[in-house]
Amino acid sequence: MTSGQWWIVALSEQLAPGKTLAVVCDGVQVALFRSAAGEAFALEDRCPHRRVLLSPGQVRPGGLQCPYHGWTFDGASGRCTDIPNLRRDEKIPPAAARAYPVAELNGFIHVHTGAGDMRGTLPGAAYRAAGREFTGSAVAAIAFPDYLDVMLDGPECLLDFPGVTITDFFIGDPRRDGGHLVLDRGAVWKGRGPGPAFVRDHPLLVRTRVPLAGGDVVVELLDASEQPLVTLLVAASANRRGTTSLVWRGFAHARSHPGPPGWRLRRLAGAAPFTVRADIDGRAIAALEAAPSRERRDQLEDVA
Repeated sequence: MTSGQWWIVALSEQLAPGKTLAVVCDGVQVALFRSAAGEAFALEDRCPHRRVLLSPGQVRPGGLQCPYHGWTFDGASGRCTDIPNLRRDEKIPPAAARAYPVAELNGFIHVHTGAGDMRGTLPGAAYRAAGREFTGSAVAAIAFPDYLDVMLDGPECLLDFPGVTITDFFIGDPRRDGGHLVLDRGAVWKGRGPGPAFVRDHPLLVRTRVPLAGGDVVVELLDASEQPLVTLLVAASANRRGTTSLVWRGFAHARSHPGPPGWRLRRLAGAAPFTVRADIDGRAIAALEAAPSRERRDQLEDVA
């Protein structure tokens, strides 16, 4: 991990008290664990003694116990708190696992990386559920920078709103909003006439907010008056070997536009109003024109 910022690494409900969870954030393996009291901690997923994984270990009162030789590490500081083969009067050597700051907000577990300022806004602050939630996690076979680019160039390759067709028509140019690049696309209800022409008004919009730094992608399905129908936050981060870790939460707004009969029936049946694709079609991505993503990369060069 090199970038000093907060990343979303897991859903709160994925980490039960007394349990561990192995995640990869910004390319580094992290062992999450939650104490019996409910507090979440994050350590580098390597024991400093023999470099074995810590995540298969047991949660103890003193922290996370390595499954190999039983050394226990405090979650807040990473300091070794117990070595089983030492006598009680022997001093514990100054061994420590790397510990990362952890914060939970709106159902997301965040980990702060690097040595940057920790006062930045948590990515999960952009998400406030206002309806029944649908959540998930996956590892996608696409590199992290490419995932962000495709979310601008062709979000239909990465997610789907059942009953809706996302068009390739941009409504305006990408615009900077703080640390994100925002782009609107036209969308139509499926089965509602021929494909849209450039002069046709679109009854729906798909708005993507893609970060210039970090991985908090916010996607909204809006009606023509820009009232939200569906909101989701997809948290992405670099995994190993050119893949991307994904975690998401989303919901359909309770007081949104009713939509056509099929849309209403899916809502009544409790079906998810969106799908985040874990299996990505490489041929579809290769066919995309790299257009809005060029703006993101230009912005990144300006920031650098």
